[in-house]
Order: sequence, then C-alpha cells, then structure tokens
Amino acid sequence: MSPSEHDFDQAELDLAAGTYIQGLPSGTRKFLATTNFQKLMRVMRDPELLQPTAKRSGADAQQLEEEAAIHELIQRALAGAKRSNVNKYADYIEGVVLHGKVGVLPPMHLWAPEPLKIVVQGARQYLLIPDDVRLLSIDGETQLTAHFRLWGRLGAEERKQHGQYPLDAVIHHGTTVDEARQYFHDLNVLAVRPSTSLGLAMDTRDPLMQVVAELEGKIPFLRGRVDKQARQLPKRSPKVITVHTLRQMAINVAKGIGGIQYGARPAPLDDVDLRDLISVATDWLGTYFNTFPADVFDRENTLAGTPAVLAAVGAMGHAIYTAEPAVRETVKEHQLRHLTTVNWRKGQHWSGIAGTVQASGVFKIGGTKEVAYAIYNVLTDPSNPAYNHIRN
Repeated sequence: MSPSEHDFDQAELDLAAGTYIQGLPSGTRKFLATTNFQKLMRVMRDPELLQPTAKRSGADAQQLEEEAAIHELIQRALAGAKRSNVNKYADYIEGVVLHGKVGVLPPMHLWAPEPLKIVVQGARQYLLIPDDVRLLSIDGETQLTAHFRLWGRLGAEERKQHGQYPLDAVIHHGTTVDEARQYFHDLNVLAVRPSTSLGLAMDTRDPLMQVVAELEGKIPFLRGRVDKQARQLPKRSPKVITVHTLRQMAINVAKGIGGIQYGARPAPLDDVDLRDLISVATDWLGTYFNTFPADVFDRENTLAGTPAVLAAVGAMGHAIYTAEPAVRETVKEHQLRHLTTVNWRKGQHWSGIAGTVQASGVFKIGGTKEVAYAIYNVLTDPSNPAYNHIRN
C-alpha cells in the first residue's frame, strides 16, 4: 500500500473496537479531526506521565516506559519555559471554554506509527483508534498538558463543559518515528514568531492596549507614527515610537517609575480608572510631544525620543494622575517646567545617566530598565547633583 492511501471501511461503528474521531482524510496519512477533550483522554496520556523524571508504576508501567521512550524521540521535554507556560495556558483555556472569552485554541498535531482505519458511515468519516493505541503529540503538547491540568482542578459540571468543547487536531498515522521527528522540526522551527511589539499590538484583551489605541487616535503627533512591528525603531524610520514604548509610557502614568518592572508583562490595573488614565495620559503625553517635536524626531542627535526618556516622561505624568482634578493643570505646568530647560542633545552631560560616551565619541544609550530610573531622577529632583548638569 502506498503511503498516500488510506484504509477505508464502509461499516457500522463498532464501539467495542475503539474510539471513533470524526473528520476528513487529507494528503499522506493525515486526518483532519474534529474532536473534544473527553475523546482525547481515551486515546492519549497526560504528557506529564511521559517525562523523563516521571515515576511510572502499576499494571501499565511497562507500556508507559515504551511510550515515554518514543515520546523523547519526537518531542522536547516539558521543562523550563514550556513547563512554566502550562498553568497560564490552562487559565487561558478556562477563560475561552468556560467563560466565553475571545480566544482560539490552535489545532494540535498528533501521531500514531500504526496505519489507522477510516470508517465511512453515510456522509461522515471517522478515524478508528483501537483501544491498545495511544496517540502522541508532535505539536501542541503544552496545550494538551494544560487541558489535563485544567481537568484536574474543575468540578463535575465544569468538566462536562470542558470535556465537550470542540477541539481541532491533525492526526498523522502510519508514518515512521523519523518522519514524526521531521514534522516536529518543521512545525516548530520553520515558523517565525511575531515580535513582542506585534504581539502586544494584537492583544485586544490587554486593557493597556485599549489605552494605547486611544492615545494614538487622540494625540495628533502620534497618528500614523506608532510602529506596531519593531521592538526598536530602525534608524531612518518615519515612525516616532514603538507600541511597546507607548504602552510603557501609559503604564508609568498609572504606576509611576516603578511601572518599568512590568515591561511587556500584564500590569495590575484593578485600582486604575482607564477613562481617567486615558484623559490624563492624552493631555500629558500630548503636551510633551507638542513641546519637543523636533527633539523627539531627531533620534540620531537627541535623547528626547528614546525609550528610556519616554518611559521617564510617562512616569512624570503619574504626579498629575494622582493629583486632585482641580489641581492637575497646575501639577502639569510644574512638571513641564522641569523639562523646558533640559538639553536633550546626546553628550557628556548625559554620561552616567542615560548612557556613556564611547572612546569613538559616540554616545551609547542604556536600556530602559537600566537607565530610566536615573533619567527620571535628574528630570524631576532639583536636589539631584546632575539636575542642573543636564540643563542649559
């Protein structure tokens, strides 16, 4: 039988023969399945049981050892970042499946070395997985592990809802271990992960991205000038700020300079009135960009548009955000006075604060987490020894 052929059988479903999964055959020994977690539990192990450090005992210990040995050939261990992501993925699945949150569960790629039979019943086709066959995951194992983890913490009613939620899978069967290894490589290595900035820009659940969208729309200086792809702006980019930096500015308006610690991670916003934050951030950041547009544009020669300075400027807005509405305008004018005499040009006066002057004479800017605190201090604290040093 050639590898492109499938075994078809026009027959009634014999439930004693194994588990039937509905779908359509596709290409070389591949079946596009629509299934659910209740069925997957019948034909797959919890990946935790197949890890090199797992303790295996009982009647099926020998079979588990054999499956674990094959698993090691076609899949990476559940360790490091992969393991730490399981609980977050389980929370994500719970939100989508049980609470109706917007989200998508990508198809998992599963594998069996044995050729499996397709049973046709009327217009429907099923892949029959005998009771003595266990599928292994080639791609999507973190999701699969998260399903098992979630299942273990749910009550009976929630388990029913979770277990019946439709899941998509591509089942490869009748192929060798070497082919399965190649599938793993192709599915995991050839794909190009989106940048952190693009990932942030696409995350509609992040309330801060709602703030960022409002800021871009309401501040004329930013319209069409926010780069949603790059983590850092290319040298001759017509954009003035990345979405990552604008998000950091918004965090810092809400949280102060301590907001630097969150970076691309979610920031706790339970105590934040988003509409008020948008109002204050629009006014303060708009004032900054309107006051220093040429300096912000001239990234080659000045610091005003660099991520670390912008993060510090965002943090200066925190004093406005936490002030009583009646005095916010006064606080804003006070904060702006700190900035109007600053010499934004790169040079020795910023050395040891925002970066260092290299032997070649080029000013090397430090990373945001490295220097934003120091920049914030010299922008806002007149008692700082360098406060006057960076001013005209």
